[in-house]
Amino acid sequence: MSQRSAASKKLLFIVTAGILAAISTVLRFLETPLPLLPPFLKLDFSNIPALIGGLALGPLAGTAILLVKNLIYLPFTQTLGVGEVADFVISLTLVLTASLFYKFDKTRKSAIIGMTTGSAIMSFVTAPLMNYFVLIPFYAAVYFDSSVDAIIQLAAMANPAIDSLWAYILYAVVPFNIVKCLVICLITGILYKPLSPLLHKYR
Repeated sequence: MSQRSAASKKLLFIVTAGILAAISTVLRFLETPLPLLPPFLKLDFSNIPALIGGLALGPLAGTAILLVKNLIYLPFTQTLGVGEVADFVISLTLVLTASLFYKFDKTRKSAIIGMTTGSAIMSFVTAPLMNYFVLIPFYAAVYFDSSVDAIIQLAAMANPAIDSLWAYILYAVVPFNIVKCLVICLITGILYKPLSPLLHKYR
């Protein structure tokens, strides 16, 4: 491959990742609450372009798309950037795990195993830990005068079974992230095949 051709491929790679990051950022603004869950847990689809980018362009591209999305969203944050850091770390669990599996074995089976593994780690490990140690303490300190109980009471309005922080993790955070991962992975699975011929040109 000539130097000019290599440079052209690199530029197209960057442009493709940039387009996916832009789409991801737009989708970040489109949120919807889920029934039976606290209203402040809102589903968005911004991880879909990052997951598609990670599978098609590699783990580095998927990570970069997540990072750019959260950096662009920072001026609109209501969490002083804490929510964006948490979103990056939690989302990276899914995107990085799935893209690493697929990088070393580019088969449908490997992609499914990668997305399933990433979803499990995100839903049962990363998201609960980030909520318990970072997000809930932060929201309690900034918006509820350091009262975690106030957040629990708000969450209990959607689900009376939530009567403690651990109950909030079990009955809200874990189900929310399971649904989120399921939706993201299903839509990615539907979109990836028709998009992959175009995206793979720029690997």
